[in-house]
Amino acid sequence: MSPAATTGAVRLALLLAALAPGAASAGSKADAFEGKIQPISGQLYQKAGRLEVSPTLDLSFNDAFLKKHFVGVKVGWHFTEFLSVGGTFAVGTTAATGSAVVCPANQGCHDATRAQLWQVPGAIRMMAGAEVAWAPVYGKLNLAAEQVLHFDLALLAGTDLIRRDEVLSRDAADALQASGGKPPTATSLGGHVGLGVRVYLNRYMALRFDVKDYIYAVKVPNWIEGSGNQPRNDVQNQLFIELGLSFFFPTTPTSPGGGP
Repeated sequence: MSPAATTGAVRLALLLAALAPGAASAGSKADAFEGKIQPISGQLYQKAGRLEVSPTLDLSFNDAFLKKHFVGVKVGWHFTEFLSVGGTFAVGTTAATGSAVVCPANQGCHDATRAQLWQVPGAIRMMAGAEVAWAPVYGKLNLAAEQVLHFDLALLAGTDLIRRDEVLSRDAADALQASGGKPPTATSLGGHVGLGVRVYLNRYMALRFDVKDYIYAVKVPNWIEGSGNQPRNDVQNQLFIELGLSFFFPTTPTSPGGGP
């Protein structure tokens, strides 16, 4: 090897030796973060083959006349991670909203009387039904680079029996109020569609947040002159927000998921 080639080889060796500590230092910096955030893989919180029981609180919204506050329970069986069926039951109270105000001609506005509220639909007392849920979305969020939040998103549909107060005619409502009575109840067959979110707390508990639209028909007295005051069927859309806390049984999945 010529002296020039030898000198070139020595210089290359010295250059590589100088760069080596920098590469090692960069590796050390990367190693400092290793294990800080665990890799996300698989579906940690599994539902297939498990029973889900959820105490619930249902609140109506977007109702011009009557607000509803219900408590209930939902029980569901998960055939797969995506498909489940279940039953729901809820009972509660109904009260006038702040916007239930009437303004007669040549008179001041005032809150609607009980007799006037008995003439509008929406006084639900009980809801019981069956529900199918399809949860095609399972997601994970990294919170503050320290904790992973697991959730799923489901489409809901079901059929329901809705126990409610009958809608009265004006004369019947005035007579009932004068006698101190209460409207009779009736049962309607209806259904609901909705969207549900489940946020997992651990392998056997989750928070639920559902939005549902209950659809059913009621007979409402017709006060259009010349109609003969014949009742008409009126389709109702009752919107509810449902909050729940789910418990899964067995508490440990038969097929554990991947790491968090």
